[in-house]
Amino acid sequence: MLTEWLRVAGRFHPLVLHLPIGLIAGAALLEIVSVVRRAPVSRAASSVLVCFAALAAAVTAGSGYLLQGEGGYDDDTVYTHRWLGFTVAGCALVLASLHTVMSRSRSGRPAARMVWGYRAWLLVTLGFLVPAGHFGSTLTRGDGYLTAPLRDRTPPAPLIPPTGDPPAVVESSYRLVIAPIFESRCAKCHNPTKKKGKLVLIEQAGILAGGKSGPVIVPGKPEQSELVRRLRLGMTEEDHMPPEGKAQPTDDEIRALEQWIAAGAPFEGMVAGLTASAAAPPAAPLPPATTAAAPPPVPPAPKAALDRLREALVHVEPISQGSSLLWIDFAAAAKKTSDADVAALLEPVREQVAELSLAGCTITDAAMPLIARMPNLRRLDLRSTPITDVGVAPLAGHPHLEELVLAQTKLSDAAAESLLALPALRTLYLWHAGLSEEAIGRLRTERPSLRVNAGEVADAAALEAEQDLKFSSNAPLPGAAPAAPAASAPGASALVPVNATCPVTGNPLNPKYQIVYKGRVIGFCCPNCPGEFWADPAKFEAKLPPPPP
Repeated sequence: MLTEWLRVAGRFHPLVLHLPIGLIAGAALLEIVSVVRRAPVSRAASSVLVCFAALAAAVTAGSGYLLQGEGGYDDDTVYTHRWLGFTVAGCALVLASLHTVMSRSRSGRPAARMVWGYRAWLLVTLGFLVPAGHFGSTLTRGDGYLTAPLRDRTPPAPLIPPTGDPPAVVESSYRLVIAPIFESRCAKCHNPTKKKGKLVLIEQAGILAGGKSGPVIVPGKPEQSELVRRLRLGMTEEDHMPPEGKAQPTDDEIRALEQWIAAGAPFEGMVAGLTASAAAPPAAPLPPATTAAAPPPVPPAPKAALDRLREALVHVEPISQGSSLLWIDFAAAAKKTSDADVAALLEPVREQVAELSLAGCTITDAAMPLIARMPNLRRLDLRSTPITDVGVAPLAGHPHLEELVLAQTKLSDAAAESLLALPALRTLYLWHAGLSEEAIGRLRTERPSLRVNAGEVADAAALEAEQDLKFSSNAPLPGAAPAAPAASAPGASALVPVNATCPVTGNPLNPKYQIVYKGRVIGFCCPNCPGEFWADPAKFEAKLPPPPP
């Protein structure tokens, strides 16, 4: 239990890490104002800042240390960030001590050398704070995130590169089937910039090289491949990938990966039976056009539209390195997001939206026609919204929607018709959505490949059961004489004592109080007598029947 609470404490790190940054920066700003205006700073105000900064830095460093075991980030970057964080915490504690000493000057006004000593140490603390924050952003955003807008970088080649030679694309099961799975499910965290766990899954060299735990695939042996093992783990398992909350691969996609690895994990040529429709459910085969050539590229979203999303506190980022498709999440602005907000913010990026979360938003069915017109939408999260059957109906027939979260919505059984009309749907979440067991059963019956999660918790199957205990006097203790026969009553399981009266008091026996002495069962009248017997058995042996010859 302690381990779980420590993990919870570690996850406070992202929440508190900005506190020491702001407090130390505020203390520095006070000193700058004091120097510029040539007026003494309020030591009471700066005392509050540096003392709370020291406390916040210590909490941040401690929670970061507890968090470091999670996430699979690059070890070198984690090591550097960790020790810079500890250094900032140490500097902040020294800074608070210096300020305390300076504030207790007997003259009431600290000496100039003490003030400048404090300011010099404040500058040192800032000097460590900046790289600590930089390496922290590198862990979460990838290398070069800060200066990326200033560099003229050629975007990396897409996983399915455009080519003027269509047969080269058609003749590779990897390009048609496997690479799109890696792009949609893994590339956010395992690309050349981010490399969580030192693993890159969007290029041949990275896939074969594996990560910090070793190779992720064993060609010809999917059952021994770490990639397959982690995909097959339960959602609650710590090593399960992708992490909980990310778009999960379907059973068909995992089987396609297993089939590819079993065939030797070839990057060129076709694998028998593994085609562009192999990773899709039988009810939703890919159109023939997708097997002939790569789909046309999606143009980048307008920069102004992306800026408006971020200004509205909406999280937006590409689904993978170099992709124009977007993951958009309204979590931070959910409570104040209306239909009008959705229309204004999403209409300009309608073509680019691939994953959209509107969970908890105050939208109504009126927002759904716009969402239904997003041609590249793959995952949609509408949990805890007042969406009804009317809102789900426009989604019917969407060619690419694979995962739909409708938990805690206002549906009825009539929504089943619209859900069955989603040809590419593979995963559906329906707990507390309003559908009856009959409607959920219909979805599972008519679409066997559709994974429907309605919140049921299956009973745990017993791996084995201990046999009933049976007491019998027929099995004597090692080296002991055979015990007396069992009671004659049918089904009796109690041991039969060799004595008729209690050897201590001479009273009638109580069958609840028995011991085994020298291989024989001895009965007593009360719970006190066995202890008295064991204190000096020789004293009472004469009152027992003689042992059999």
